[in-house]
Amino acid sequence: LTSGETPIANGTGSPEFRAWISLAHAYGHVSKALDRSLTQEHGISLAWFEVLARLSNAEDTRMRLLHLSQALVVSKASVTKLVDRMELAGLVSRVTPAEDKRAVYAALTQHGSATLAKALPLQVHNIRQSLSGLGQDELESLQGMLDEVIRGFDAQWRAKD
Repeated sequence: LTSGETPIANGTGSPEFRAWISLAHAYGHVSKALDRSLTQEHGISLAWFEVLARLSNAEDTRMRLLHLSQALVVSKASVTKLVDRMELAGLVSRVTPAEDKRAVYAALTQHGSATLAKALPLQVHNIRQSLSGLGQDELESLQGMLDEVIRGFDAQWRAKD
């Protein structure tokens, strides 16, 4: 803030800014705790867990790297590096379909599926613990609000494509 400037005058006191700060702060704490727990108990990061979970729920337990990067909201280069490390660990494999040699997929391996199955109960427990201060109505309201924010971004990105 400059001399004499108030948080309201520069925008940092706005409801949107305060909500964003709270969201970033909450996400930081929760993701750090989830990552620490997964790393200590199962030797995988939160990012690896999310890839395994996304692939597990995908058709044929595989996704194009482009679609995986979009789902994770990271760059294709970041997802490529992530998949490289996970492939070395035997959790995923790269698949290039015969019908489209340009497409590269990440596919869940048996080891990846087994790792996810072992880590999932801990992750569910930790998420429930992290959100235990909220009642069912509050959780549903929070999900609805966050889904609305996501829809807004999805619409913006579709408009740019």
